[in-house]
Amino acid sequence: MAAVQLTDSSVDHLRSRVWIAMMFMVLAMCLLTARLWYLQLIRSESFQEMSLNNRVRLVHLPSSRGRILDSAGRVLAENRPSFTFSVIPGELESPQEMIRICSPILGLTPETMRGLIERSSSIPRFMSFPIKKNMTLDELSLIRSHAGDLKGAVVETRPYRGYPMGETLCHVIGTVGEITAQELSKTSRMGYRTGDLLGKTGIERYYESFLKGEEGWEQIEIDAKGRQLGELGRKPPKGGHDIVLTVDASFQQYVEELFIHRAGSVVVVDPDTGQILAMVSKPGYDLNLFSPSISEREWKKLNSDPLHPLENRSVRGLYPPGSTFKVITTLAALDEHIIKPERTFTCKGYFEIAGIVYRCWNHYGHGKMNLKRAVIESCDVYFYETGLRLGGDRIARWSSLFGLGKPTGIELPQELPGLVPTMSWKQRTYGEPLKDGETVSIAIGQGYLLSTPVQLAMLTAALANGGKLLKPTIVGQIRGADGTVVVDHAPVVRWEIPVNPEYMALLRSALRDAVYDGKGTGKKCRIPGLNVRAKTGTSQVISAKQRTDEGDQIPYHERPHALFIAYVDDKPKKIAVVVIVEHGGGGGATAAPIARKVICRYYGIPDPGDGKD
Repeated sequence: MAAVQLTDSSVDHLRSRVWIAMMFMVLAMCLLTARLWYLQLIRSESFQEMSLNNRVRLVHLPSSRGRILDSAGRVLAENRPSFTFSVIPGELESPQEMIRICSPILGLTPETMRGLIERSSSIPRFMSFPIKKNMTLDELSLIRSHAGDLKGAVVETRPYRGYPMGETLCHVIGTVGEITAQELSKTSRMGYRTGDLLGKTGIERYYESFLKGEEGWEQIEIDAKGRQLGELGRKPPKGGHDIVLTVDASFQQYVEELFIHRAGSVVVVDPDTGQILAMVSKPGYDLNLFSPSISEREWKKLNSDPLHPLENRSVRGLYPPGSTFKVITTLAALDEHIIKPERTFTCKGYFEIAGIVYRCWNHYGHGKMNLKRAVIESCDVYFYETGLRLGGDRIARWSSLFGLGKPTGIELPQELPGLVPTMSWKQRTYGEPLKDGETVSIAIGQGYLLSTPVQLAMLTAALANGGKLLKPTIVGQIRGADGTVVVDHAPVVRWEIPVNPEYMALLRSALRDAVYDGKGTGKKCRIPGLNVRAKTGTSQVISAKQRTDEGDQIPYHERPHALFIAYVDDKPKKIAVVVIVEHGGGGGATAAPIARKVICRYYGIPDPGDGKD
């Protein structure tokens, strides 16, 4: 075989090809070296984290929500453990197999469970998403028996709210519920996650930031099947703060049991501190219906009830104050020098303005009345005359000085301000000023005038303490999980009402005689050994001309509201009480006995009216 002769040109061509190949090899080695350098030095932490995620599960540890206690330390709201079946989207390998195994155990239809699993894709891949809350022990044991076949599933312990006293203080304590998507978008930076509980009403809502606590976490090492191997790290959760109310639960329960009527409110307050001693809104509901979640049937039942049991009437119920408002008309007229105490008007049982007749509650007339007698016997005609001379704007100014027409600032959400009509308000709203007939109606607490029970309670407290309008408080202290007092609420004086002490003393005397005088309208609140000072009120729902029946035949919704304000100010322990019975008729007949019993219980003395009401 002949040897191949390489020419110089062939050698040069071969040499160039070898150099090109070597250049490619060097370049490839450089690229590989650069890649290795990038992966090992620049991205090492990132890949280490990804590696850990393949063998480490981050489990969120829910915080223990703070308790709500009464003034004696009794538990009103607490935490109870429950188990939640959740999925972790990043670890979920076979959703269909999980649905097949778990849906019959958890009592969920395959369609429902499939929908929940699909929703879990909207959260970060390694966060848990709740599928079934409040599992039974049987469900829990069956799920755990299939643990090896359920990769991506986890059973979490999540507390839910329990209310040992059921309906007691339901409107004050309030409810919690699962956070909604809208709420989550607003609070995501505060550490809330899908499935967390959030205060919805009452103290649970108002003090959510204190009650919530701080979530913890733990890192758990898992194997390829998702089974737990051990704990790698842990940050314990921090419990929420305890809220201590100013209300004694036993006293509250007594007042609630007294209120046997369909609907209304009772507010009891310490006039020196503004502390709420009892707050009743009827009808109520069992707080445990909402925990861990209320059924659709129960929700519809509560929501469709014509008496609106979910409404906190103490801070949201709007009522004309009726004749209880005459205390403001009295002080306003005296301080504005509209009348003198000895000034008399003759009550014939009616008062006429521009051809319109305004009746006194006593259709036969009270005869000749001075100011004190008018308060004692609650003569409407006297206050028609007085209100007409005062005028709407001066009545409104004094109403505002006593806290009407604006929220009191109590620590309960969605408090309503009520309404104090003025000339400008009437002009803006109806395109005309207040008429004289409307002004005289306002002077006796009727017409456009609206107030809440808590406003009337603070008005009554101001009468008892000599003219200081206090901010009401229903929370005495806020305590840390270790019992340390974080907040200790002191009395807050919103302002002092600029009323002449002489006029206040005159009214004080008249209010006592309204109870103990033979013709006083508040005689059903007499308590031997105590100086109870009180004023009755009856606020019309519709005018007498519109009624379809008379007496006991008047339909419930057409009957007037019964009101009563009372206080005791000459004892070391003072008390102010407001009672409103919706459609209860006369305040002296219906509301006064409730106030009397409340006062007797507060002072620990026998009720002189037992069996007589």
